[in-house]
Amino acid sequence: MVLHITNAVVVTCDAVERVLHGATITCADGIITALAPGGVPGTAAEVIDAGGGIVIPGMVNAHAHLAMTLLRGVADGLDLDGFLGTVLPLEDAILSHDTVGVGSELAAVECLRSGITSALDMYFFPESAMAAGDRTGLRVHSGPVFISFPGPDDRVWPSRLAWAREWLDGAEVSRRWVCPHSTYLLSEQELREVAFLAEQTSARIHVHAAETRAEMAQVAALHGGRTPVKVLADVGLLNHRTVLAHAVHVTDDDIELIAAAGAHVVHNPASNAKLASGLAPVRRLLDTGINVALGTDGSASANDLDLWMAMRLAALLASAAHDNPDELSARELIRMATINGARALGRDTELGSIEVGKRADMVIMDSKSAAMQPSYDAASSLAFAASRDDVSAVLVNGSVTVRDGRVANRDAALAAKVEAIANRVRLLRPPRSSGRA
Repeated sequence: MVLHITNAVVVTCDAVERVLHGATITCADGIITALAPGGVPGTAAEVIDAGGGIVIPGMVNAHAHLAMTLLRGVADGLDLDGFLGTVLPLEDAILSHDTVGVGSELAAVECLRSGITSALDMYFFPESAMAAGDRTGLRVHSGPVFISFPGPDDRVWPSRLAWAREWLDGAEVSRRWVCPHSTYLLSEQELREVAFLAEQTSARIHVHAAETRAEMAQVAALHGGRTPVKVLADVGLLNHRTVLAHAVHVTDDDIELIAAAGAHVVHNPASNAKLASGLAPVRRLLDTGINVALGTDGSASANDLDLWMAMRLAALLASAAHDNPDELSARELIRMATINGARALGRDTELGSIEVGKRADMVIMDSKSAAMQPSYDAASSLAFAASRDDVSAVLVNGSVTVRDGRVANRDAALAAKVEAIANRVRLLRPPRSSGRA
């Protein structure tokens, strides 16, 4: 099938940051085959008129816990320690292959509707999350989660390692991930065993690091005064395949280690602000040459899966903190949400920009939306004015997964399935104050 997107303002996110006006994008068999100014060359099975709207690459949510949609809002008003103390018992009680599938499908619908076409997930029962992504059209990257204790999936350490090896041996190379939760929920020996497994299978690594001051103190106590980043470096888990979620409280030495390793950082401004964890030194990371992507974290901590909000928060918080209205530019923010995310996934040759030969993952913005008018600069309109309400259509691999703001492959019974699980959570959730009087 050949598809043309016409009359588009194309923000390519390519190496020279081209913006094409009145352009046509041609796709065939899920690949972008042509990109040029002007109208439709020849015939096509389908033509989508962007109506002068902005087209961007599919966005990448580079750090998420997708099925935590099921726990949205259960731990408001708490720091990370309080949040974990509330959420972990609920996870033990409700998580299974089936419930993670339901929560992940709800997340996939929210992501796609928001213009997110790829997500890097870290959660229990990852096979359920990936299957939910396949059903809806979201590209879900995930893998075995590693913690010291059995957890909701009830795996003790030897069986967890054996299961992980079996998983990785059967996974596509582009979707091989190991997800050690953190340096505070794993011993040094366990971290070394995960590193050995990742090296043997060429798996990419997704790990929390330096999120809160309390974590920094806890890791120092557990690991001989070292920082989380230093521990990861020492055990062999810091390299060009590593994605560090948060990196809020990194030291100068940590930043040098990350840069030297070629590791990636995912900035999660919404959850960091909501949990009062702090603000990552994004400008310093970028200026050191570190690839910084954007994430939402889980819906239980940030309450939504919205990279538009993440872009804006990243900019506004950084500007306020550093007394610089241009601390993060609109173009940098868009790259963080697209090509930088694809680079963190190790898939920037396929995803993250609109270029001939890449996968046809794209987002078409509604040109008639009040928030998108007038547009003097496409990047500014996207980073500082647009929202997920302005997403008109989304394509993944050349297939239209969202049309006129509606997700094509949504399960009609999804809401009822979610509500059934939510009723269980309501019975289990301990009563607590909703906040200040």
